[in-house]
Amino acid sequence: MNNNHRPIYAFIDASNIIYGTVTRDGEDWKLDFEKLYQYLQERYQVEKIFYFGGLDEKNIKQQKFYTKLDEMGYITVLKPVIYHKQSNGQVRRKANCDVDLTFYAMRTLGQYSGMILMSGDGDFCILLEYLLEKNRTVRVIANTQKTARNIKQLVGAHFTDINHLKRKLEYKIKRTHRGVNPL
Repeated sequence: MNNNHRPIYAFIDASNIIYGTVTRDGEDWKLDFEKLYQYLQERYQVEKIFYFGGLDEKNIKQQKFYTKLDEMGYITVLKPVIYHKQSNGQVRRKANCDVDLTFYAMRTLGQYSGMILMSGDGDFCILLEYLLEKNRTVRVIANTQKTARNIKQLVGAHFTDINHLKRKLEYKIKRTHRGVNPL
């Protein structure tokens, strides 16, 4: 099958994106995953969106969030969270999904003509280089301040700072006054 007739797939590194939505002035904002899904489909005609994240079995709120992602159409690939005790006594949560994301990108390589990577992690540079060698279109959406320089250089104009999408993708709490949702 010709690459031009293959779809675009998106691969989301959850920890990189969730902690990556901070503007230059330090303002945090929350990503609306429903808006993100719609944006990726409309803007890039993405057919499949893989979401790689950590799963804390004790976190009911997180489990409900993942169920909602599944219902929206995301393909969730979850890895158990591991707790590491640091030398200073603090406990650090970790669910390193980089290998999983790379594995899925390589396993499905014959199915897509282009990839949208939502991560600025420099560990993905070798994957992106390989995809470019295989004539795949590669785009990266991430926080420019938290994206490895080698990734930005590699993809050039195909890099989008996620903070430039804040107006389109920010989660806003819908407030009502006396049960009426004002427009």
